[in-house]
Amino acid sequence: MKMFCPKCGREDEDLFKGLCKSCFLKEFQMVKPSNEMEFTVCAHCGSILSHGKWYDSELTDEELVEKTLIENVDAYELVKDLEVIPEILTVRGSIFDCMIHVEGEVLGETLVEEHAVEVKRNRTMCPDCSKFASGYYESVIQIRADKRVPGEDEIQAIDEIVRNRTRKLSEKNRMAYIAEVMTLKEGVDYYVGSYKAARSITNAIKDVFGGVVKESPKIAGRNKSTGKDLYRIWISLRLAAFKKGDFIGHGADIGRVSGFDGNKVFMKDLDSHKTSSVSWRDYDKIELLAGEEDVKKTTVTSKTPRTIQILHPETYEPVDIDLHEGISDLEIGVEVDVVEIKGKLYILH
Repeated sequence: MKMFCPKCGREDEDLFKGLCKSCFLKEFQMVKPSNEMEFTVCAHCGSILSHGKWYDSELTDEELVEKTLIENVDAYELVKDLEVIPEILTVRGSIFDCMIHVEGEVLGETLVEEHAVEVKRNRTMCPDCSKFASGYYESVIQIRADKRVPGEDEIQAIDEIVRNRTRKLSEKNRMAYIAEVMTLKEGVDYYVGSYKAARSITNAIKDVFGGVVKESPKIAGRNKSTGKDLYRIWISLRLAAFKKGDFIGHGADIGRVSGFDGNKVFMKDLDSHKTSSVSWRDYDKIELLAGEEDVKKTTVTSKTPRTIQILHPETYEPVDIDLHEGISDLEIGVEVDVVEIKGKLYILH
């Protein structure tokens, strides 16, 4: 039985969709893009909305137009080696008049098509930027000090840590921003957009200044869609009552604070001159015995194989101190720093 094309009448032809190859290819369209397309970009940060989610983007408007055109062109199964070349013809405000050039292979033949498309750019504000613009915050970092007020030098150093850490975090987290800074007589409060960022910033401060961290969630409202309570987290970083150079006691040990990190307080023992550490978990067991301002100067007046004698810095009475490795190299007449703790004089050397 002979097959014929109902459109051109040719006989003995293989039919495709009821037509001969020639007639089929004349009517066939490799792609059928919409005449109108659009994309949405955040006017503040440049992120783009795709399939209901926002993604970071550094693409220009022209690149986003081309991306939109290519992503919205779907070819039929018969098409092989499809090539899509987008072209922007004119720009009218937020409207881009474009031409899509399409080339592909169908049934062994090369086909070329052109389709005019209008692409609209929508500018809005992504949720993160909307929160930033409204002063939204998830957490508050409270900088305080135990039994004292943080010093101006401490506040300045902490502020620099906060700024540097926030700048670094914001490269990957748009919610890593400081919404507000409140300076109070007892310390400073930092209002942070992201709780995760606030935790990271607090840890960065603690790594330098040490201290004790406590978190307190507070109800800030209710999610209308889920009915669940919304919380803000207050993070309190309480600096120690003592600072580097002060004198502390822990159990039977008495030492001078030599530094901090996020886990421990480091001190140099006043008798052995060896360095030891105390965990911040044991902070309540640490006693402030004297401050750096309590250090006085005096002079070595005599020395024996077992003792070294100095003058009391206030009464000028001679005081004998047992000789140990830490002070064994001191010579008569040398001026030394001393501190008196619980009625006992210690040479700082």
